Amino acid sequence: MSRRFFERNAEPLAERFRVVSVDLRGHGESPASAGGHTVAQYAQDVKHLLDTLGLEDAVLVGWSMGSFVIWDLVRQFGAGGIAGHVNVSQGPTDLNRDGWELGIFPLEELFSTLAAAQEDFHAVMDHFVPAMLKHEPTADDQAALVAETQRIGANAGTCILLDQSLQDYRAFVATYAVPTLLVWGADEKVAAAANGPWLQATQPSAELVVFEESGHCPMWEEPARFNQVVGDWIEALPAGS
Repeated sequence: MSRRFFERNAEPLAERFRVVSVDLRGHGESPASAGGHTVAQYAQDVKHLLDTLGLEDAVLVGWSMGSFVIWDLVRQFGAGGIAGHVNVSQGPTDLNRDGWELGIFPLEELFSTLAAAQEDFHAVMDHFVPAMLKHEPTADDQAALVAETQRIGANAGTCILLDQSLQDYRAFVATYAVPTLLVWGADEKVAAAANGPWLQATQPSAELVVFEESGHCPMWEEPARFNQVVGDWIEALPAGS
């Protein structure tokens, strides 16, 4: 995916905060990269961005895999300089395993998805984009969002899909204290909605807000409410946190 999925949020939130929209390595308008398509490397890239821009007390907003990147950044570098984490629709692991049934798929389905993506990446994303939404997208939105997914290409796309699907942060999320806002769509068909209450019960300082008219993309389907909820939450953070 790319920062275009946040195009309904960046400008309104920029009226209240400094907003930096990020296309991860190889995604969106970022240059293609022959390697480095791992969650750990993406986390290093974001840390480099924060340091280069001199950002302090940053609130990191991670949608889906983006929250994996944030968790890995904290795991590698600690939580210093991070004032908050807005987790949009991401559970602690995507794979169903070890008695965990809140993931996206079992290992066998992951393998079949990877094979399908190698065979026809566009077709897989054309099917996946509407599955992320509660309401059927317009033809123009469908075409535009699927086109965004194609920027990374099949090879890099399947590399990061494999790497992210093997991540497991279940034991990690309770080990640090960063104020966290959990944003979940009630019609979630990708990351099980039950991940939200699980994270709320597991993570220190976590607050859960459910968006009734959204699936996996509340920032896209309910942008006005998303911008208000996220903006108000950020403004209520303790000064200097």
